[in-house]
Amino acid sequence: MSEFDDSKRVALERQGWHCLRCGTNIHDPSRWPGRSGHHRQLRRAADPDVRHSPANIVELCGSGTTGCHGWVHQHVAEAERLGLIVPFGADPRDVPVFDWEGRWMRLNMDGTATRLTGLEIARLDIDGRRNDRY
Repeated sequence: MSEFDDSKRVALERQGWHCLRCGTNIHDPSRWPGRSGHHRQLRRAADPDVRHSPANIVELCGSGTTGCHGWVHQHVAEAERLGLIVPFGADPRDVPVFDWEGRWMRLNMDGTATRLTGLEIARLDIDGRRNDRY
């Protein structure tokens, strides 16, 4: 198995077999809209030490053009505000992500996730990274 495959498996376990964005149960890979591993920071832009790591990989329903995975690639600005896209020059380990249950989390290299504190979330508001709907 490749590092990317290992990280996708870890992401599925970390997310409880749900799409990180919408919460759809993606345990059954044959179920539409399916699932796919998403690099929060583009493979070509990411540091090789983080590129295929669990800190950079989330599982989303759909493919790169369908479901939530397609939505991320079609709505780059909002996806970046939610941490689903990490801009060039940023470190995915430092960019929190917003999940379907309304939690801001930092994804760790070991495959775990750490919830942000209230103070950290308030700082996101100041930085304009938090979506006002949440």
